[in-house]
Amino acid sequence: MTTGDGPARVLVVDDNESNREVLARRLSVKGYVVETAEDGERALALVEAAPPDLILLDVMMPGLSGFDVLDRLRKSHEAGDLPVIMATARDASEDVVRALTLGANDYVTKPLDFPIVLARVRTHLELKRARQELRDTAERLREAQGRIAGLEASSSQALRDLPSWAASVASELAGAAGVREIGIFLVEEAGPRALVPTGVSPPSASALWAAASSRRPAAYEGGAVVAAVGMTGELLGGLAVPRLVEELQETQQRILASFAHQLAGSLELARVREQLAAERAKKEASRRQLIERGVDLVLACPVCGRCYDHRTERCEKDGELLEAPRTLPYRILDRYRLVRILGEGGMGTVFSARDERLNRDVAMKILKPEHFGAPAVRGRFEQEARALGQIDHPGVVTIYDTGELDEGSVFLVTELLRGRDLELLVRVHGAGRPDQVASLLRQAGAALAAAHRAGVLHRDIKPGNLFLVPHGSGFRVKMLDFGLAKSMRVSSGLTQSGLIVGTPAYMSPEQIQEKALDGRSDLYSLAVVAFEALTARRLVRATDLFEIFSEVVRGEPPRLSDYLAGVPARTDGAFASALARSPLDRPAAVDAWTEEVSALLERLPAASAGWPPESGSGELPRVAGPDENRTLPYHRP
Repeated sequence: MTTGDGPARVLVVDDNESNREVLARRLSVKGYVVETAEDGERALALVEAAPPDLILLDVMMPGLSGFDVLDRLRKSHEAGDLPVIMATARDASEDVVRALTLGANDYVTKPLDFPIVLARVRTHLELKRARQELRDTAERLREAQGRIAGLEASSSQALRDLPSWAASVASELAGAAGVREIGIFLVEEAGPRALVPTGVSPPSASALWAAASSRRPAAYEGGAVVAAVGMTGELLGGLAVPRLVEELQETQQRILASFAHQLAGSLELARVREQLAAERAKKEASRRQLIERGVDLVLACPVCGRCYDHRTERCEKDGELLEAPRTLPYRILDRYRLVRILGEGGMGTVFSARDERLNRDVAMKILKPEHFGAPAVRGRFEQEARALGQIDHPGVVTIYDTGELDEGSVFLVTELLRGRDLELLVRVHGAGRPDQVASLLRQAGAALAAAHRAGVLHRDIKPGNLFLVPHGSGFRVKMLDFGLAKSMRVSSGLTQSGLIVGTPAYMSPEQIQEKALDGRSDLYSLAVVAFEALTARRLVRATDLFEIFSEVVRGEPPRLSDYLAGVPARTDGAFASALARSPLDRPAAVDAWTEEVSALLERLPAASAGWPPESGSGELPRVAGPDENRTLPYHRP
């Protein structure tokens, strides 16, 4: 038998010369190269000089026994690298167990049955060779995977020249898969098309779909195919390997799948780049047309958000180069001059603006035209305008105007607020004093009651939607974001177009369960907010969405007295009634409850300094919603 470098080398270790000669002769006839050693010391020296491929080792020898030799060998040579077969007259069970425990690969007894000995020698040498081949293959695959990973990491090359990048990786993949070349194909309406020239036959569309469905290599007439599926689940292309699926090792399949995933990502990126380039070209053409018509376009400072017309290059305050947030006029309808970006999000932008006709500061929420075509988004925007228009109360943001721009954007003009919302106030300063929370509740309750009288439910009462405007030594409360508001005469559900309507930790149980809502649902949410304002602790402690749902629907709310000293049972009872699981067990009128609770809170001692009297003063203006808006870092105006 041979190894990778020639005939296998076997070391026979036995103190009996006759046994050594017989074994050596029998093994030599079978093509093995044989060395012999008469004792353990000599055997160890030969192994140290040039390790053999296998050792036949006697147990009973003068000096070091076979067990001693085996014990020393296993400290430097693993059983898979240097097989050792014990050959001895000792056949007791404890001797066999001891040998195997010390690391022997096999055990034969004397007198030796030579056909059996030769068969076991051949078996262990074949196992050793197979293990070595597996290690060599794995090492080659690791090296190839490393090179492929390096090529995959060069995403900039993929974006610059996708075919060249794919060809480079495919060349490395071919070596890893043990084939001459690998075909890379794109899925098109006419059928699979080669991304780079190849002699590999293209897979059928059905084979590609089979591979995509199973997420495993699939067979086709030319060999194996691996699908390249994008993040959206779209079949974009595939790899064709001229080799049977069953011939591909698991590691090879993983490497092919890894590149197919990278290929799909690169194809998606290339498509997105094309779409973005087309969109940029369209926007630039639109900008040029507007400028040619004499329209001043808006530019904004990326640091402070201040707005200028397109003739200005740098921000007068920061010296930063100005950017075009969107293709918008600097003056909307020749009336509203954009002053500063207050917030930006996926749906739109909120600006502070100057109404030059009425000489007042306002807030403008401008929705992106691509979103306004969606019925759910358009409905929410129009719903907010209608809701604000129906409610006449100083605690609700006043709406001044709505309209639509030439390029499809729509806008909502409201009063401009200066201050900060309750969420930020609690995060920065902690819990408010009981008398401060009493004032908050009175004002918020009155605003909600006005909305309910107008037939409007808010459905998203939370700390971020209660805005505190500095007023003397106290504050005025403004209720924000009626974008989720709904008529009390229409059934209200939890979702709209698959989106959660409301903020789960502040929802009532019936809102989570998609049951009919009335003013008592808003009352529940306001009580949750009041608990948080008094304790700086969320009533619902869960953070996972479904755990939040479970806690709201099934859990028992904690008592206020557990977290605030001096709270009497009557105050606990008032909160318990508003937080009752069934709306039938809650007070019917929100303003009656807030008046009662406010009077109780005003009698409580102050446990802390509460919110500073200047809370919110000197901050950037803010405006009602939407939740998607990202408020810029605070700056002094």
